Amino acid sequence: MRPTDPIILVIYLVAIAWALSNIVNSFNDEYTVSLDEDTLKQQLATQNLQDIVGIGFDFDKRYEFGKDDKLKQFGVKVTNKSQSHSIFIDWDYCATTDLQGRSRRVTRLVPGTTLDLFQNQVFSTVASGATLKEIITAEDVLKRKEPSDKDTAVALEMEVSKPLLDFEALKKSKDAPPQKKYARFIAGIDPLEFSLDLALRLIGSTYSAGGDRIQLRCKFILKKLPWYAGLPWNPK
Repeated sequence: MRPTDPIILVIYLVAIAWALSNIVNSFNDEYTVSLDEDTLKQQLATQNLQDIVGIGFDFDKRYEFGKDDKLKQFGVKVTNKSQSHSIFIDWDYCATTDLQGRSRRVTRLVPGTTLDLFQNQVFSTVASGATLKEIITAEDVLKRKEPSDKDTAVALEMEVSKPLLDFEALKKSKDAPPQKKYARFIAGIDPLEFSLDLALRLIGSTYSAGGDRIQLRCKFILKKLPWYAGLPWNPK
């Protein structure tokens, strides 16, 4: 064995370890979002709404945090189970949070929306036995589209311009608690959370003329997936 052989072997092993580490890190950026169904069911039962209101949400099976994060909006479904009441959804009284619990105004996304963000949003009605499906996001991720041609001074249509949740804000926070939350999430120890406060009004003979408003807090759990979940042969 030549004197340089051990050095070459060490360099070779270090290079392999570095390559494997990069491969793992490239897959180590996925998470899931799920509704805390038990908490929601408890709220509905407490307010005797389990036979009147049904609530569901549409999320992708998994997301990637970072610049390619596709969680920019999500679907909400409200079902009116009753045969004698209407349900109004007061969007201007709904709120969602970020990963640090900061409250944010909810915006219902309508194709071709050109309204000013400061204007009031029209409530939605769910008739008896019907289900309403809408796409929502936080107001602070919206911006106006760039003009499509040089002759247009202002583009009126709104678009979602960035992810709904800012993981980097946790990671780069100057405070220790957010950094710790992020580190424990990345390590797969603790989940992260955000929530949606859904404002509903029940309209019917047993309620007041303008409807009785109720608030339901829907909590969402974010769980970091292990790196091997991102391998191409694993189901997405």
